[in-house]
Amino acid sequence: MRATLKVVIRLMTIALIFGFAGSSSPVAAAQTPNELAVYAGAIVSGNPAYDSQVLVEFPFSLNRNDLSFLPLDSSDGNLYARVFAQVDLIDTAGFAIDSTRTYFSVKVGSPDEAAVGDYRVFNKLAMMVSPGRYSARLTVIDVVSKKKGEYFFDRVNVRPPVTGRISIGGLCAAYNIEYVGDIPAGSHPAMYKNGFRLVVNPVSIFADTDTLMYVYGEIYGLSYSPADPGNYRLAMTVFDSRGNFYRSMETKLGKKPGTSAVIRQGLDIRNFATGSYRIQIVASDPEVGGSDTAYAAFHIVSPEEVMLAATTKQEISSIDQNFTVEDHVNMVRYLLLPEELQRLNSLSDSGKMNYLAQYWREHDIDPTTPVVENRLEMISRYEFANRNFSTSLKSQDGWSTDRGRIYMTYGPWDERDDNEAPRVGNSYEVWYYRSIKQGLMFIFEDYSGNDDYRLVHSNVFGEVYNQEWQDRVDQGYIDIPD
Repeated sequence: MRATLKVVIRLMTIALIFGFAGSSSPVAAAQTPNELAVYAGAIVSGNPAYDSQVLVEFPFSLNRNDLSFLPLDSSDGNLYARVFAQVDLIDTAGFAIDSTRTYFSVKVGSPDEAAVGDYRVFNKLAMMVSPGRYSARLTVIDVVSKKKGEYFFDRVNVRPPVTGRISIGGLCAAYNIEYVGDIPAGSHPAMYKNGFRLVVNPVSIFADTDTLMYVYGEIYGLSYSPADPGNYRLAMTVFDSRGNFYRSMETKLGKKPGTSAVIRQGLDIRNFATGSYRIQIVASDPEVGGSDTAYAAFHIVSPEEVMLAATTKQEISSIDQNFTVEDHVNMVRYLLLPEELQRLNSLSDSGKMNYLAQYWREHDIDPTTPVVENRLEMISRYEFANRNFSTSLKSQDGWSTDRGRIYMTYGPWDERDDNEAPRVGNSYEVWYYRSIKQGLMFIFEDYSGNDDYRLVHSNVFGEVYNQEWQDRVDQGYIDIPD
């Protein structure tokens, strides 16, 4: 890790939790005084050894100083926080179909130690899942203070395990990976995998003051003979967010330990510019000529944006260098009055950037902080819309679709109902915003059956209104939450 960062390992009463400390390690603040800041991620490991099931892991971390500590009893001078965590797996119909939970303690020696601000605790939940498309909700509760934090995974795509050829799975970014062999006695098994002590970075965000990150992954389907194991080959290349070559890494040959192997690679990130990156990982088996390619994303940001990583809810904000001038204009397109947008479009590229810089300064919701929080939120919405609502995998036009426009205007929905196509008619989605005014509703219909969702009805003044859809609502065919 970076020179100022220490990985601290402490044995807790119920679980072993990893924490890191260091003066250059920013801490995410809780969104409200009664809410825990939760950093979380999802890792899918399609190991064919599990047969038809797939291991899905949900690593998460918390700021230790968000927790409340109490003494256990008079004979123990330490203080303990108790944490409950549960992840619910949700199918495409919106039903929770599986869940797993854990309950653990965090120990400190004094109130001063509990108040240290640059320290996190880590844990992980895991479950075996059938292939399919899911969403998931991670809920974390401080049992003492009743503070609660949630992290919602909009899409968890679980592909079937690959058989008969080499494949890569379980990729994640990590703060530290250390080989230990057998799990030490008294240690929490959730923090160990395949003989490695693995401290996952749940959101794959690193500060531009960090010096080192790790990539963990697994290779499956190697041809293997104990008499002549042979080698596998591993090649890694770093690309920027636009897909341009950024840096190549040394190609490695590794002796096959069996039909599977672990990827453990450190990457010096001291000279990386702020931005989003992808590591292309190519694993090949020279004996049979097979190969597989996978990608691991990570982000280099300023310390202030690391601090905001948990408060931007589900999405990771990119940095200015990743966007064109057109991207910056698109982010404010639904915020400006028509005459303001016309004025902006009439400017040169440098004039547009100056205009937008002034716009965000004037609309900063909290001028006491060094960042414009609502601008970061709009970046998050823009990225989410492009990832989830674009018309093709190669397009970045999700922001301009009906769903993208509503998402960028109002943000994440409070509740969403996805309805598969009935015998007669098309699939449709219903988005609810209960917390805005008297409640907002938007209905999107898939016109062509090819993910071509268009807004067909809303109760918002100025949006499209369709009496037929309203009749369905009034007759109870579409359930409106209280």
